[in-house]
Amino acid sequence: MAVSESSRVPASVAVIRAAAARVRQHPGGALLAVVAAVGLVSLTSGIFMVGNGESAAVRRCGRLTSDAIQPGLGLRIPWGVDQVTRVRTGEVLRAEVSGDQTKQLQLVTGDENFIEMMVVVQYTVSNLGAYLFRTDDPQLLVAQAVRGALVQTVGAMPVDDVLTSGKAQIQQDVRRQAQTWLDRYGVGLTLLGVNLQWAKPPLEAAAAFRDVNDAKADAAKAVNQAQSERERALSLARGDASRLVQEADGRAAGRVQQARGATERFARLLAQHRLAPEQTATDLYHSTIQKVLPRAKLVLLAPHQAPRIDLNLIERSHP
Repeated sequence: MAVSESSRVPASVAVIRAAAARVRQHPGGALLAVVAAVGLVSLTSGIFMVGNGESAAVRRCGRLTSDAIQPGLGLRIPWGVDQVTRVRTGEVLRAEVSGDQTKQLQLVTGDENFIEMMVVVQYTVSNLGAYLFRTDDPQLLVAQAVRGALVQTVGAMPVDDVLTSGKAQIQQDVRRQAQTWLDRYGVGLTLLGVNLQWAKPPLEAAAAFRDVNDAKADAAKAVNQAQSERERALSLARGDASRLVQEADGRAAGRVQQARGATERFARLLAQHRLAPEQTATDLYHSTIQKVLPRAKLVLLAPHQAPRIDLNLIERSHP
């Protein structure tokens, strides 16, 4: 069975031949179709999409025309006239600040001690145009700004503050100073935080730092013990002083009462003496004898035995 010539021609070739024949028959319609196809392709290539969390910048013939295109559909001039650059500005970017030769950042404190640090920076893109075209490597610029701020801040602090209580202050000062420099450069970046992961002395000096810390701990312990002894001694002294004051106040109050009682007795005796002088004198004499005789030592002598002692118990009347 013989095969016809048309069956041996591929389908694609047959379509091209049919299209060419139609163009020869209707040249105006073919030109319109070509123009429509070109327009459709241009329209399709001129539509671009900005995703969620992204911002886009458009350059026309290399010149920036817009750097704040928000998520959604956009139009551009096709065929390479407009170029669109998309950046995820909604993300928080992260950079580690390392040393020149090691991953750890080596710094010198204000009292000339070496320490090592690990620092992580978090930042976002606040100005897309400046971020894309004001510097070749924004992340490197961020690291250099933070490193310079660390050198300045740590270089003004003693090593004890850097290793213990000064972490929060270092993070705040470094972020503020580094942000000032980045704003001056105009790179369109905003620092969210500078996180000091750790700070420690170099391995070669770790033993010496431990010895110093142990000595400081012993000194602090001795000071605390001395202060405790001082407080205890002061408490005892205050207690003794309070007791002595109370005893003195009690004795003073007793003497005052005694003086008042003696004054009252003297006043009564004076009133009696004014009314009956002789009787008052006799009563005072008898009262005194009653007080003295119980304490006196008596010696009994035989009658007419010398020496004769006159006790003068009874007042003699003179002729």
